[in-house]
Formats: sequence, C-alpha cells, structure tokens
Amino acid sequence: MKKTLVILHGWGSSKKSFEPLLNYLDKKMDVILFDLPGFGETPIERPYTLEDYLIFLNEHLESELHLRKIEKMILLGHSFGGALALLYTFKNPEKVEKLLLYNAAILRPNTFKIRFLNFLSKISKPFLKILPSKLAFFLKKVFYKFVVKSYDYFLANEVLKKTLANIRKDLREEAKMIKNKTYLLWGKKDKITPLKHGIFLEKIMPNAKLIVFDGGHSFHKENPEEFAKILNKIILEDDGNY
Repeated sequence: MKKTLVILHGWGSSKKSFEPLLNYLDKKMDVILFDLPGFGETPIERPYTLEDYLIFLNEHLESELHLRKIEKMILLGHSFGGALALLYTFKNPEKVEKLLLYNAAILRPNTFKIRFLNFLSKISKPFLKILPSKLAFFLKKVFYKFVVKSYDYFLANEVLKKTLANIRKDLREEAKMIKNKTYLLWGKKDKITPLKHGIFLEKIMPNAKLIVFDGGHSFHKENPEEFAKILNKIILEDDGNY
C-alpha cells in the first residue's frame, strides 16, 4: 500500500522549495505539496491568524484526502509549516499516521534578547525616518541579518508583517499533548530554530524521537538527496530502524 506524505513549507517559502526533493523520494510514496496562504501561488488580502491557516488546511486536506480515498497521512511541516502541522495533528490526531516536525518553529520563548530587539526596533524608527531612504534600508538590512539573524519580518509586505505577528505563538503546551508517533528532524547547524529546541521537544512529547542531521535550517534545499534518504527510511521502513 502506498504511503501519502503531505508537506507544509516554511515561512517565506513555497512548494517549489521542496520540488527537487521529489526526485529522490521513493516511488511507493504519494506526495501532496501546495502553497500556504500568503506564499507562492496562494496570495492573501488580509492578515491571517493561526486559526485562519488551520481552516485553510482543514478544507484543503479534507478535499485532497477524500479525492484520493485516503484515511491517514504522514504529515511533514518545516519551520512555520511545522507549527501548523503540530496544531493540525493536535486537532485531527486520527488523520495523522506519523508527524514529522522538521526544524519546526514550535518554541517561541519571550526571552530578554527578544524583548531587547523589539525595544531597539521601536526606538530606531524615528531615527531611520530622517535618514536617506537607501541608507535606512541598508541599516535595517544589516540589523536583521546580523542582530536578529532572520529576514522574515524585513522581507514581508504589510499584510505578512501583521500575519507574522499573529502567528508567533509558543506551542509547547500543545506539543505535550500530541500522542501520535512523531519524528523531530533537526539540523546541527540550524541557527533559526536551534537544535536545543528539538532536544527539548523530545523530552516533553510523549511519543517523539529526535533525528539529527549535519545541516542547516533548510536542509531539503542544501542536500535534497540526503534529506530524502531520511524520509524514505522513516516513512517506508520499520520504525525499529530509527
């Protein structure tokens, strides 16, 4: 029997980022890949919340699974897509055979560093307004690259900036209640969702196993062939092999 793998891409990405991976996945696997609202070929005209994304997933996946006559799927979520995959599984555990959280944005602690960065961002706005636009743009780019170490907010339009603010929720309590078989796929070199997040999630999730690979946040783009080997083993072989 063929397995069905559903892939949810991360923030600022699209289904295209996973298309090279399809060349290396075992042919015994059916893959469902689509753009989340706000990205790729699925635009949005208003800010979304996590609940809006879940409504989209429920409607989209319901029709796909019904069309293919599939009762259970393997659900993989990368980064922000991992947060959505976790929430979807939390609300629909009977539809998920295995949950694969790949460098997932589940933990969003309100640390001193985050509060300090928000403070810096607010107090710098009046100063940046009086600078020449090109210089202001350059300084903001440097700030997000070297201090924040993420371009998510910097590159987003106004609708997505508000959406990003809406979806920044710590999901550790929901993670604790996931009983589905879960694989935590984490890169040693991930600087956006660091490995310590995966280590922590393995401790608090009742049925989770951490698998660490030698790569960064978007390993599926860095080395799609090696990432596919990990997925093929998890999805098609006996769980005891991992």
